[in-house]
Amino acid sequence: MRSFAPFALLSAALTTLWLTPPQEPVLGLSHGEFARGAVGAAVALWLMLSGFARAGPAGAARVLAGAAFWALSGLALVGVYAYRFEFSEIADRVMEELGPSVARVGAGGEVVIRRRLGGEFIVPGKVNGRPVSFVFDTGASSVVLTAEDAAAAGVAVAADDFFINVTTANGATTAAAARLDRISVGGIVIRSVPALVAQKGTLEQSLLGMTYLERLKSFAVESGKLVLRGK
Repeated sequence: MRSFAPFALLSAALTTLWLTPPQEPVLGLSHGEFARGAVGAAVALWLMLSGFARAGPAGAARVLAGAAFWALSGLALVGVYAYRFEFSEIADRVMEELGPSVARVGAGGEVVIRRRLGGEFIVPGKVNGRPVSFVFDTGASSVVLTAEDAAAAGVAVAADDFFINVTTANGATTAAAARLDRISVGGIVIRSVPALVAQKGTLEQSLLGMTYLERLKSFAVESGKLVLRGK
């Protein structure tokens, strides 16, 4: 009971702070004042329940240690509350890094994609309605599809179409020219996009190059996020 009551008090205070908008007072107090009061009340409750006055010299150290524990616990809870938005941001980044890349659509229709821990932007899109994960690459003059992504999207090329010289991370090779009916990223759809199809085994992931990017209203990297805006 001695441990549960202070913990319940701190939990109730934290929940109240979490549910109350930052600009609104709690019981006439600012959020900081309310949090400090809750910590003080939890410590006082612990001392009262521990019978500090009856503990005597032998138990005083134990009671004070318990009070210090609850004070630190309260400060930790207040810290979690104060940095709740930052913690939420970190949690979102960890979850997105562990899972597939996500394209978030903003209020103005812009598409926002977080940078991966490896430094690159992986853009989840669709080619002719089929899912394709692109590497954002302003150094690529054209959209380039892997042979597997092209086949999945219904882009047919023949063996003698591979005559365009290109350079990839695996060295020089040839690619085939194609025209994609549409590429969509979030709500941004670009139609009739010139592209290249790489030979099988020469490209690990499709590239979102300039034949798509130059037809956007804008694209930029802002605070570690890729922001695409359609026309």
